[in-house]
Amino acid sequence: MKLFNRSIFVLLRLPVCVFLLTLFFHLSAGCSPIHSSQRADSTKSSPPEQENIQQASLTISPGSDEFLQNPKLLERILEGPYNYFRFTNIRFAEAVCLSFQQQLGAIPNVNLHGDAHLENYAVTERGRGLTDFDDATIGPMVLDLVRFGVSIHLACRANGWEDKAESIVKSFLSSYSAALHNPELTISPPELVRRIRASFTTNTNRLLKADEALMEPLGEPLAKFKLYFEQFVDQMEVRYPDLPPYFFEIKKAGRLKIGIGSALDEKYLVAVEGATKDHADDLLLEIKQVTDLRGISCILLRKATPMRPIVIQALLAYKPYRYTGFIIVPRAEGSGKEKEFWVHEWYDNYHELSIRTSFQSPADLRDIAADVGVQLGLGHPRSIYDSNTSGLQSQLISTLEGLHDEIEQTNANLTRQTVAAWQQFRREVSSGKTNTDRK
Repeated sequence: MKLFNRSIFVLLRLPVCVFLLTLFFHLSAGCSPIHSSQRADSTKSSPPEQENIQQASLTISPGSDEFLQNPKLLERILEGPYNYFRFTNIRFAEAVCLSFQQQLGAIPNVNLHGDAHLENYAVTERGRGLTDFDDATIGPMVLDLVRFGVSIHLACRANGWEDKAESIVKSFLSSYSAALHNPELTISPPELVRRIRASFTTNTNRLLKADEALMEPLGEPLAKFKLYFEQFVDQMEVRYPDLPPYFFEIKKAGRLKIGIGSALDEKYLVAVEGATKDHADDLLLEIKQVTDLRGISCILLRKATPMRPIVIQALLAYKPYRYTGFIIVPRAEGSGKEKEFWVHEWYDNYHELSIRTSFQSPADLRDIAADVGVQLGLGHPRSIYDSNTSGLQSQLISTLEGLHDEIEQTNANLTRQTVAAWQQFRREVSSGKTNTDRK
């Protein structure tokens, strides 16, 4: 009963969260956007002192306990700057806050993906676009624009296309602007998306077997896990009363240990019964601990609450997740905090892009960048009230015009600083500054 009451309490916070989102959009509508006449002189790189501060903020130590817990993660980060970039998302976001600290009062707050980069673009049988909304929040639009822009630069660097990076970033920003000007804008799926979908299989048993192979031991009795899972089942019974009563019965569950930026986060993969008792229509759900974003100073929603990704993905995704909900695990005796998780459907045919293997040419990368530009341009200002959306669109257009050159320069600066921080990380590993050999 205690767990049920806690679940209901959090569910009742949903209208409050929606109200706060609306309030934040009203606050954004009241700020003065940056116009082209107010552009900072962005023809120069950041001063050396600022460069050093930002690079220091991106620096992590290979001797930290994080890598003792997961030595394979260390190996992945050493592969190249892009994986380092993925792992240091919160540090990177704070570096963006510092880069624009003088203009923050005039930059509108929007629905932020929070970790917009090329390898968070996924293709499924239902849709395409940026996925993985664990770091979704409300904050200045430059956080997503710079994050994705730097991912373009790093991807081009990894593929030997450095001379194409700036033009691809321009295409990304141009598509973002086009979507702000036309909220009804739609574009065809990129050719790369069509190629990926052509490789999808319809053999559901094979797909389920592959997904279940990702499940590692739970580390606790399944009965205890099911007790917490009942919170989610209660929510689904209210939202989907026509589903059969056994739909969310757990058939198999395990820990999920994949990813780079989320490698150390607590995650689970769960197979439930689905529409029938036939194994072929089993449904998979991912359960992920909500990220604490208190390391990012310029955002408005930092607390690790499941309502943050649930609400914002519904506004930002091309195809929002089905079966979204949450689970609250009360703090164990002697431990500090309760744990909050969000839940969403896991797609059988799910393909995340890889900067090294997905793109056959710069044209493929350009098409994906343009597609993400449209997704963010449509989703950033989206509100539950149309009047809020249209007012914010106008402010974002003016702000983008005023900050366009500075965004591009910040992309270049933070790309350089990310590469330098990764090189320092690699040198420290080579010199033996790591704890991964400790017993």
